Amino acid sequence: MLLLFSGPWRRWMSSSVAAGGTISLLVETSRLNTERERERIEDNVERSLKVFQRYNPDVKVKWQLVPSDRMVQELDYRHRRGLGPDLLLITDTDLAALGKRGWIRPVSLDATERQDIRPDLVEALESDGQMLAVPELVFTRMACFDRQRMAAAPTSLDQLIDQAKAGKRFGFQSRFSELTWLYTSFGGELFPQGVASTNPSALLDFLRWLRLANLQPSIVFEISPQNLLHGFLAGRYQWVLCANRWLPSLQDGMSERLGLAALPQGPAGDPRAVVHMRLWAFGSQSNPRQQELALRLALFNINVVQQRTMAIDQATVLPVNPAIGLPFKAYPVLAVQYQQYKRGLVLTNQQFSDLYALDEQVQPLMDAVISGSKTPEAIAPRLHQVLQERLR
Repeated sequence: MLLLFSGPWRRWMSSSVAAGGTISLLVETSRLNTERERERIEDNVERSLKVFQRYNPDVKVKWQLVPSDRMVQELDYRHRRGLGPDLLLITDTDLAALGKRGWIRPVSLDATERQDIRPDLVEALESDGQMLAVPELVFTRMACFDRQRMAAAPTSLDQLIDQAKAGKRFGFQSRFSELTWLYTSFGGELFPQGVASTNPSALLDFLRWLRLANLQPSIVFEISPQNLLHGFLAGRYQWVLCANRWLPSLQDGMSERLGLAALPQGPAGDPRAVVHMRLWAFGSQSNPRQQELALRLALFNINVVQQRTMAIDQATVLPVNPAIGLPFKAYPVLAVQYQQYKRGLVLTNQQFSDLYALDEQVQPLMDAVISGSKTPEAIAPRLHQVLQERLR
């Protein structure tokens, strides 16, 4: 009897009969990660690799954590010596920059392998028929609030202003890339299809709300996300725009006091938060055998069993595999993440690059409105022109 295998099983079968090997892996961490968060990342990576090597004993993985602000320096050092890593675990915001430097390469996945990845993520990461990276998990920004000092998070921007007037303290990041959800809640589009679909009135309404919010003594806009995190932990804020990587520290520091909620609605309805991905990216200096083993590790981590285990263990991120059903009632954070993912914005590699490159150019305009030095009416046309030119 002849058995034929296709997709990931075919790749696994062909790999398992070949000689083993060693691959190198760099895992990116944020410079803002606390010691507790770094320990959690280490535990997750070690657990994942231990399971992989149980079924792939011929593969050895040498890995290390690298802070995001040292990643370019580390990769430059390695590539100059011909020792670039075979695999990187990074955030989506870094993919374009690494690709432009020639430090990573695309990979080919067949139709069966692509079925383990949500179609919108495949579309965002595909270029010329190849995948720029393989996604491992997805997440969005959320609202975090202190249950002891706030009975419920506001579900609308009007409620947020009312609660601020009543003395509840709110913290926002002031960068445009961190306020895109707010812009979309006024009907704004980040990457409109053509000039005709842009909405100048949405931008003006967005800026007017920023001015209104900053007039409330209980609403603060922070440049530094670290100040926002520390302020929330110290009790200076009852509600903050929350980054996913903060959750382990917040859960440790606040326990049952920590509440999580969807971002509040605006006049145009539900906001569309940017969907972020953690990605497996593939080094450009690997030999064919290392390339095969690196892809084997990435594909192993997106199969149904590993993805479900990862989502349940971490309880703060969503799997990329669409075949997984999650117990949302038992894991409310996953329920919030899924709700925002379904209505969120999945950006392409180039769109991520354009959005975050925009911050430096538009921040003075944002600050002028927030600080009160310029009116929304004066800044809106200038900001609209920049968005038209840069976000297409």
